Amino acid sequence: MSVAQHTSTATISPKAALVALERVAERWKLRRQDLSGLLGRKPRTVRSWYERTPAHLDGDVIERIGHVVGIFDALHTIFGDATYADRWVHEPNAAFSGRAPIELILSGSFTPLVEVHRYLQQGLA
Repeated sequence: MSVAQHTSTATISPKAALVALERVAERWKLRRQDLSGLLGRKPRTVRSWYERTPAHLDGDVIERIGHVVGIFDALHTIFGDATYADRWVHEPNAAFSGRAPIELILSGSFTPLVEVHRYLQQGLA
């Protein structure tokens, strides 16, 4: 089970959530400006969270970060090979109409983020 499934949004510190997100983004070779798509917020807003301590993150953003961390955890559990697990999000996938999962989850929409996470929770990668 992932962090997203076991932790209520009230118990996650904004700083810890942002650090976790930053680590996943680094492994997936995402730029900081890509995080706005992941989180469904304007780049300026995301930038301010990293500049302000403590940042205020609403429940939706915490939930999105939980799904991102859940996707990361699931990939590493399924594949074991960290290099392949981190590359998987960038590769076209028939389950997503030939699109790379990263395209979907960077769209800013919440639904694709949940769909990719559920897909991996079912062990279908």
